Amino acid sequence: NSCISGVVLISVLIQLSSFASGFLAPRCCRFQNFKAVQPSKKFLESVGNCGDQGENYDDDDDDDFIIKPYRNRSLAWTLKYRKVNPYETARKRVLGFGHRSKDDWDDAMSSGQLGQYVPNHPDEMYAPEWISWDEWLGVMRTYDETKHLAANVLGLSSLDDYILFVRSDSKRAEGLRIPVRPDLRYKNEWIDEDSFFGKS
Repeated sequence: NSCISGVVLISVLIQLSSFASGFLAPRCCRFQNFKAVQPSKKFLESVGNCGDQGENYDDDDDDDFIIKPYRNRSLAWTLKYRKVNPYETARKRVLGFGHRSKDDWDDAMSSGQLGQYVPNHPDEMYAPEWISWDEWLGVMRTYDETKHLAANVLGLSSLDDYILFVRSDSKRAEGLRIPVRPDLRYKNEWIDEDSFFGKS
């Protein structure tokens, strides 16, 4: 009798499981990859299956900004993606790509070379943080921009100070998009050290 009861119980559980699967399946949406991007299974699981009913998802980092749904995605999906893959994290990957222009980016996107975890349209995904394509791609600043940044923002007053700053904090220098040797990088515009650091 105990064996019969066990068989009956298992049968009931299987039926309940089948019913639950059929009932819950329509309420979930499937994660669809960005075009030309192949996220790993782990990343897909971390983003998760988000339904539109989750649009009240609370992201403390985005409280001060108006976040809009990314293209055809729901707001909940967009917020979750930004949480898992924030602007600075994505940009660090992009800096290693070596793209020198928006055209380079478009070519890489169309040929499927962007790699994982990078949205095709970062200016839309990261609209609140967005500055420019040059900033996103890490394109080197112009002579005048670097000159202003070095003297007026960083407070550097000599070429030795400048080189020491860059070499002691290369990651920050990379983020600021300034060269290691401005006298060599901007050799066509370079006059002398005093002129570059605003001493003349």
